[in-house]
Amino acid sequence: MTSIWRLIITPPSPGAWNMAVDEAALESIGRGDSLPTLRLYAWSPACLSLGVAQPYADVDFARLRLRGWDVVRRITGGRAILHTDELTYSVVGPVDDPILAGSVLESYNRIARALLTAVRALDLPVEMKEGKADENGTSNPVCFEATASPAPC
Repeated sequence: MTSIWRLIITPPSPGAWNMAVDEAALESIGRGDSLPTLRLYAWSPACLSLGVAQPYADVDFARLRLRGWDVVRRITGGRAILHTDELTYSVVGPVDDPILAGSVLESYNRIARALLTAVRALDLPVEMKEGKADENGTSNPVCFEATASPAPC
């Protein structure tokens, strides 16, 4: 089954605006008013996004202000993520969409493989890292593997 998705590309924006756009997409799709959506965006200024259950007490606001960075809460779970020089994506669709089937980690891996294929088609040298320890034995977890833990990635 092939489904049609919507692609939204927005310019670099503050964290609160980025999260508001993602939440609006979620609400629109939840009502059945929009197609499943892939959104590509960036952050300006840099921003620390907290998962829905992570306490603000974990944040060093003085250090964020010193750097001119924002902080925002995501409507999703997971750990704190610092968004700096990156391309971020969000995927929103109905729960019965086959692309999003299975657990969060299963759908995340399916989407990540598709994005990897798309970027490689642009002849860019990219690779997918597994959530394994590096050569020094330091853990490098995938953020979505620990959806309830408040520790930063």
